[in-house]
Amino acid sequence: MNMKKKAIVYATGKRGVYVGRLERHFKRTNVPSTLLVSLEDELELLDPARNQRVQSRSFLIPAGMDLEVDTHGANVALFFLDVTGNDLSRLTSLMHTVVPVRDQHCFSGIKGEADVIEFANLLRYERPSLTTAEQLVNEWLDHPSRKRPDPDPRIVRAVELITHHHDQNVSVDWIARQVGLSVPRLSQLFKEIVGTPIRCFRLWHRVFVTAARLREGAGLTDAALAAGFADYAQFSRTYRQLAGGNPSQARDNTEIVVKDYP
Repeated sequence: MNMKKKAIVYATGKRGVYVGRLERHFKRTNVPSTLLVSLEDELELLDPARNQRVQSRSFLIPAGMDLEVDTHGANVALFFLDVTGNDLSRLTSLMHTVVPVRDQHCFSGIKGEADVIEFANLLRYERPSLTTAEQLVNEWLDHPSRKRPDPDPRIVRAVELITHHHDQNVSVDWIARQVGLSVPRLSQLFKEIVGTPIRCFRLWHRVFVTAARLREGAGLTDAALAAGFADYAQFSRTYRQLAGGNPSQARDNTEIVVKDYP
């Protein structure tokens, strides 16, 4: 397959971007907060509880939401945001509409939508280096006009410990001791700031580490084991739940540009 016809994923550890097609009916558990933008026709965000469909070219979806979208086969960009919640706070002020979904809410219609689409198409067609893509995303999201207070340093440290020890099942009790919190308080603060439980975040990060190992030339099973999954079956289940689709097909149809992990 021509590389420029493949989807492409960039991931730096702090943020990530996917540009390409998704399944027509796309379902996943949203781990990091995500900006979803169609590069073609409008998307439909589904709310089965209310039997509603909300149409828009762009949605800002907080972490922890169970997401169901009809993509109508369009090419899309998924911007996976900083897990500490800063990016979500920055972008919320740029969204036009609050959208209730089940007992939660997301947002639709980002200001400057055409510029976001232009940037996503640049990644899709020009395929710049990871360094260049990271710089462009950072310039946009870290603009001084969108600066927010720094997140709780104890949760920042907890995230660092989880990502550094991605191939080990370090206990929540151990993490709590390292950051000076009780286990219940760590679990509460982590869910409040990151938007998802520690276990779910750990699995999400391991998916990206698996991608990095694939880029290095490892097979799917070896890459999954090196990332800390118990076996390929656990990785496959996790990928379907958190990323959507089939991992083997994703590997064959996606160009991976991912930061190396130790």
